[in-house]
Parts: sequence; structure tokens; C-alpha cells
Amino acid sequence: MIVRHEVNRHPVTCDFCGFPIRAGETCRIVTEEHTGKSYREHIRCPGAPTAAVRDPRPVPPKIQTASNHAFSMA
Repeated sequence: MIVRHEVNRHPVTCDFCGFPIRAGETCRIVTEEHTGKSYREHIRCPGAPTAAVRDPRPVPPKIQTASNHAFSMA
């Protein structure tokens, strides 16, 4: 996918949430490489889910820092 940011010259509708993107507002344009279709969306889309919610939680590393000395080359 090709992602670019542009300033709108005329009002368009956000393809993600359906709310209008005003003229002069910066929007994200996502273009699919295979089909050539392009989608416009807000930079901070009001209808998008929050990015702070992560499920499942990230997996902690298997090697802890306290035991790293056992694996170092002497």
C-alpha cells in the first residue's frame, strides 16, 4: 500500500468513518498497489478505534536482564 498525506482542495467524505473532510484539511490517502483504488481518511479519524488499546498484550522477553551474564562470552 502506498500512503501519502495531502491537503484537500475541496471537501470529500472520509472512507473510514463517513464524516466529511473539509477543504484545507490534511488527510491520509491510502492507495492499493494491485487494484489502484485509493481511500481518503482523516489523520485523526473520529470514527476510528483508539490506538492505545492493545489486545493481546505484548509477550515479555524470555531472557531477563539479571540472567544475561550467564550467556556472555568470557
